[in-house]
Amino acid sequence: MKNYKRLNIIIGWIVGIAACTVYVMTAERTASWWDCGEYIATAFKLQVGHPPGAPTFQLLGNLFSLITLRDPMTAGFMVNIMSALASGFSILFLFWSITMLGKKLVLKYGEMTSAKMWTIFGSGLVGAMAYCFSDSFWFSAVEGEVYALSSFFTALTFWAILKWDEVADQPHHLRWVIFISFMIGLAIGVHLLNLLVIPAVVFVIYYRKFKPTRKGFWYALLLSGVLLGVILWGIIPGIVSLAGRFELFFVNNLGLPFNSGTYFYFALLVGGIVWGMWYSIKKHRVLLNTGLLCLIFLLVGYSTFFILVIRANAGTPINQNEPKNAYSLLDYLNREQYGSRPLVYGQYFTARIIGTKDRSAKYVRDDETRKYKKVGTNFDYIFDPTHCGLFPRMHSISNDRPHAEYYRYFSGTPGDRKPTMAENMRFFIRYHLGWQYMRYFMWNFVGRQNDIQGTGYDRAGNRDVLNGNWISGIKFIDEARLGPQDNLPDFQKNNQGRNVYYFLPLILGLIGLYYQYKKDKQSSFVVFLLFFMTGIAIVIYLNQPPIEPRERDYSVVGSFYAFAIWIGFGVMAIAEYLQKKMKANGVLIAGITTAVTFTAVPLLMAQQNWDDHDRSQKSAARDFARNMLLSCEPNAILICNGDNDTFPVWFMQEVEGVRTDIRVINSALAGSHWHVQPLFSKVYEADPLKFTLRRDQYALGTNDWVAIQDRNIGRRELMELIRFIASDNPSTVQPQRGGGQVNFLPSTQYTLTIDRDDLLKRGIITQDQYAYTVPQMQHDIDAGRNAIYRSDLAFLDILATNNWERPIYVASPAAQRNVWPIMQFAQLEGVIHRFVPYHNPNKNMTEARFNGIATEKTYDLFMNQFTWGNLNHDRARIGPETRRSAEEHRRQFAYLAQALIAEGKNDSAVQILNRGLEVFPHHKINFDVFVVYYVQSYFRTGETEKGLALANQMVDIYEANLRYFERFPPKHRRFLEPYMQEAVNVFGFLRHSMLQGFEEPCQDLFARLDNLLAGRM
Repeated sequence: MKNYKRLNIIIGWIVGIAACTVYVMTAERTASWWDCGEYIATAFKLQVGHPPGAPTFQLLGNLFSLITLRDPMTAGFMVNIMSALASGFSILFLFWSITMLGKKLVLKYGEMTSAKMWTIFGSGLVGAMAYCFSDSFWFSAVEGEVYALSSFFTALTFWAILKWDEVADQPHHLRWVIFISFMIGLAIGVHLLNLLVIPAVVFVIYYRKFKPTRKGFWYALLLSGVLLGVILWGIIPGIVSLAGRFELFFVNNLGLPFNSGTYFYFALLVGGIVWGMWYSIKKHRVLLNTGLLCLIFLLVGYSTFFILVIRANAGTPINQNEPKNAYSLLDYLNREQYGSRPLVYGQYFTARIIGTKDRSAKYVRDDETRKYKKVGTNFDYIFDPTHCGLFPRMHSISNDRPHAEYYRYFSGTPGDRKPTMAENMRFFIRYHLGWQYMRYFMWNFVGRQNDIQGTGYDRAGNRDVLNGNWISGIKFIDEARLGPQDNLPDFQKNNQGRNVYYFLPLILGLIGLYYQYKKDKQSSFVVFLLFFMTGIAIVIYLNQPPIEPRERDYSVVGSFYAFAIWIGFGVMAIAEYLQKKMKANGVLIAGITTAVTFTAVPLLMAQQNWDDHDRSQKSAARDFARNMLLSCEPNAILICNGDNDTFPVWFMQEVEGVRTDIRVINSALAGSHWHVQPLFSKVYEADPLKFTLRRDQYALGTNDWVAIQDRNIGRRELMELIRFIASDNPSTVQPQRGGGQVNFLPSTQYTLTIDRDDLLKRGIITQDQYAYTVPQMQHDIDAGRNAIYRSDLAFLDILATNNWERPIYVASPAAQRNVWPIMQFAQLEGVIHRFVPYHNPNKNMTEARFNGIATEKTYDLFMNQFTWGNLNHDRARIGPETRRSAEEHRRQFAYLAQALIAEGKNDSAVQILNRGLEVFPHHKINFDVFVVYYVQSYFRTGETEKGLALANQMVDIYEANLRYFERFPPKHRRFLEPYMQEAVNVFGFLRHSMLQGFEEPCQDLFARLDNLLAGRM
């Protein structure tokens, strides 16, 4: 056993170091998409990110940034390395967890032998490395997100309770339980997923310290649920909630200074715990003493959230929700801005809202009265009870996404009636368990079709057989589900996310599950609890509607961790079987079994997954954000929309310090007071924005929304309407039905008058642009709206008050179309659109929408200043977010070429076309219909050979696509029709391009296109 212990430590460290090496080698060298840019930026300067916060992650990320002396160019990489090392150590603890469980099983049936020892090590190696190279875990391991660190705390906590199990009869064994409490407290400051290991912890203790009985089993299960609930719904929000009540009472009732109630509360809390410790020691109450120590260390870990309060009060540039006091911190922790979803009882998607029910008050600090002022309430909607039920899975009434349609597709519910319980459960099984869990599970242990986000059905209700499904690599199985699997077209064959494992990891895991269950039912139930709680239970709790913004497999990787334990036990099962059958040298059999299963599972997974998880050459999120900032003129205002517009831009400004003169506004966050009010202040080199409304008129509880009450006054000047809302005149407000007053907008039609002479005098427009400048803009706010919200009001205020002093850019013009005349006056400059007071003369000379292109500036940016994510590098990883952005930028190259041709700059147009195809090559970014513009522009510039070569390449690609689609069985044809029609459209567009005087050099291609189009038009 002494030899076993030494080898277990050595091999474990070898496995851990190998995993760390893999993850560091493949880690992205800068920020990635989604929340990564925000997390790195908030860690780098200890700012306040989105709810419910990740202060432990931020502290550790900040420490890692110190390794390179806070070098802005390596800070993102260092936070990614933190994730890589956390993930590598997760593999280390997984290895040790498998070997501990394996040793326990072996010793249950006899003594440790060399054969059994090496079998255990082989099991740990195969199981740990299978998880190391699994799709979803590897994805999180190489980026600066919270899920890698959260997985580390889960792995550490589970290992710690197994370690306790080994020493439970020794003195001081309870220190491991206290250690676990501390880890859970720290993990709360990363992500709440770690709490789900608690039931497994409880049952390890129960099986070790109590004689198992049926009644005891249910008591232990109940206790685990109570502990989980107490921490999740009691301690985490409860401590803050009580602090808020004390603070409100001391300040508003007793007239004491701000924060006095909070100080008294925490003094009382600490005093109570100290007294409890003294009492437990005096009375020798070991259980009470241990419980209090667990609570203390849980609270010490949880105390990292004080950082958010401290930094929020410091007024950091990123300060989401401004959790400055107990009340705002409570809303922050409860994720109030995201709303809630029913779990046990609630509405179906067919329910009408019939009222609201107040839940908790909102208070803000009023320095004038030196009291807290109530400014609103958090509330829940009350729904028609006839459309409510138990365990509602089909609940979303949102109109933002087509939830109702997909509820019907997955459940089979016809029309608009309330779903039956059978239909509700059918949706739960097909969507939640099938699409949102088992599909992800199969991705990791069977194979993945591609990295294109799948929705299960298209908008017409046809089964999606092309996007985001699981596959196995076994032809007859995959063809039965998803159609032909040989002679795949480029868009499927070249997708880096296409990985096949031939069911081998799944089979090995199922063997291990059966083996552990037969040999050690108690330990197998503990692993099953970990598997269930970190997988299916999450899916049940989240109750996600269909059409999520992105795939959510990262949220259930804990269950894949548990399954990797069974993969390890699969090696033990095979080795034991072979030893019984072959009667050969046990150590030799252990070695052969390990070698074969390691090759068949972890090595195969590594070979399949490496290309789509190696992000070492990828910099698209960082480069595209930099391009956005470089597109702006000095002191500009940049309005972004979603996470992938905003967070990489925040990273560039906050970490790399690029263009900090630009003020960035997120239109989705601008509905919040904490996003609008800071715009009144200078940040870095960015001046404050000019508003007509005062800062306090954008405060919480003020102008959260403005009623639309059309007074039939006709079209009015926008500034007049803004001043009307800004006025303190009682005639500008109207009473609310529930009490109080609200401002209203007297007209939805406005005019923005433009003084061309003044703009020319101030240098806002040039002499050439003067002739195209309009005397006024007119816009109608969408009919049917009964209110505008704070974000709308702020943007209208900016438009009216800015008076063209600062350039305004929008990343997504369509996002502002409800309140601005953006579609007619958004001019492409670089990769984003600038709101200008004139019609660009090349407006109708390109296929681009909106208001033309600033050709000279955009050409210089595209050719000389922008970087394009290194996408043409052979090892560059192309994910779905990168692909979408790259396709848009490739179109922008084509639009710019068209505009240059219209201006007679053919040489420049050819350079742009060449550059677009160079930085976005087809083998990385698949051709789409818009590449036809490249062909047309090559023809128009006299580069007929290049145009013809590109046209032939497109025809080859789309003909292969079309032939592939035509091989599908009839049941899939309706889904494939848009894809087939795209190919036909490409053929038609190319043929039309050749009819513009290029028939002679394209005779062969022309004939080929006619042949392809015959019978298909």
